[in-house]
Amino acid sequence: MSDQLKNRIVGTLVLTALAVIFLPNLLDGEKRRLEENFATIPLGPVALPQGVPEQAFEEITLQSGGGQSEPASESVVSTPKAETAKKAEPVQTASAKSEPKPAAKSSKLKSSWTLQVGSFRNAKNVAKLVNELREKGFRAYSVPSRPVEGKINRVFVGPDVSRSKLEKEQLRLAKATDLKGALVPYKATDI
Repeated sequence: MSDQLKNRIVGTLVLTALAVIFLPNLLDGEKRRLEENFATIPLGPVALPQGVPEQAFEEITLQSGGGQSEPASESVVSTPKAETAKKAEPVQTASAKSEPKPAAKSSKLKSSWTLQVGSFRNAKNVAKLVNELREKGFRAYSVPSRPVEGKINRVFVGPDVSRSKLEKEQLRLAKATDLKGALVPYKATDI
């Protein structure tokens, strides 16, 4: 091969390599960078201001099954300053000193009821049934709220405090969909 041919081949290779390297950058134009703004997550809970009065905190009393409130024996209300000064000394509130009053009849806890329409392993059937029931005017929901394929998913109508209302709803459900449903106690923890 002659030297002239070798020089032409080397020159062509160099120009081709430069074109392969730099040509895509020239044709892309300006690159736009998308910056995602993330909210900073606090490392710990935010402390209350130093001057929070004790009246800002309310005492919560639990009610027993009989409907009467039980007196709180002791409650600890502390602020950051009081915590360092009184480490082992609890503060009693005025409600702990007062005598318990019987709760009103309307404040008794009532049990709620719901209609269990069915249990399915097929998530599509659950979604279909819930949509059909809602279209017919029933308050339908499923547990879990997003059906999981292969696991038991239950479909319910309700809930309601009145058992008699749900019994009427059960009759209406039987007429509308040929599904009877079972009246069961409502558990808010299932959802």
